[in-house]
Amino acid sequence: MTIQQVLYVLEIAARNSVSQAAQKLYLSQSALSQQLRRLEEELGYSLFSRTANGLQLTPEGQRFCDQAAPVAERWAEFSKSVQKRHTTEQLRLRLGIGSRVYSNDLFSQIIEYFDARPEIEVTFLTEAGQDVVEALRRGELDLALDRLPMEEPQSEAGDIFSCPLIRERQCVLVGANDSLAAREALAFRDLQGCTMISGLEDSAEDHSMRYMIRKHHISVNRVYRSDGIETSMRLVREGMGISFGPASFADYFRVRAVPLDPETWVSLQFICLQSSLKRPEISRFRDYLIELCRHRAE
Repeated sequence: MTIQQVLYVLEIAARNSVSQAAQKLYLSQSALSQQLRRLEEELGYSLFSRTANGLQLTPEGQRFCDQAAPVAERWAEFSKSVQKRHTTEQLRLRLGIGSRVYSNDLFSQIIEYFDARPEIEVTFLTEAGQDVVEALRRGELDLALDRLPMEEPQSEAGDIFSCPLIRERQCVLVGANDSLAAREALAFRDLQGCTMISGLEDSAEDHSMRYMIRKHHISVNRVYRSDGIETSMRLVREGMGISFGPASFADYFRVRAVPLDPETWVSLQFICLQSSLKRPEISRFRDYLIELCRHRAE
């Protein structure tokens, strides 16, 4: 038995669900189920039984949790005490901020979080179209709040940790006077012969646009490129072309966001190196954002 297994059981018991506990613990459901099964085999009895209302503790499981709770509290106190940094040490974070942070009105709450933690010195990096995954690998960022590149092999790289914060429907962004603006939804075939607005060549925005064009066989008339989202959205507003983006861009950038059909979804993600999760200032900020976005969605 490990302390981690004990903490897993307490999390499952608190949520009556392996899947919800796995999400909170940033584990796959199968990995958490396997840890629970191994522990039950070692103990020689079942900790949970399945009911119509989800998982419920067995009598043995209830006794286990009653005795485990104070152990978990002491473990948390111990972990905090041995990880405590000297109060004079200045922590530094380089935080990449994507446009979805602003369009979803998260930035002010991020500022409030760091205002309450003067020991952390934060640098916000908002370079348009930067490839946050490569910036993390090169050590130029400590973490990022953005969407992942759309190419699946890169997005699923083993050295990168990511978790979704806000899930939004992907839309076609058009100007208010564009003929497409009156449509309730757009299929990819409706975009044939269009003019696209994108980031600089080989930027993350450009890679994502080209990925969508290749995947859905869209024939493009031409592409306008810009190194700033404000300029790109101005081009869209003035009817110079269309772009892809989330629904939240509509009000924020004063454009029309027409949903794609079939539905396509993209998430604002918390992204960092797997190794960076060992840093308490990063893992605590992650937990804050997850809880903040969860409450906003309710």
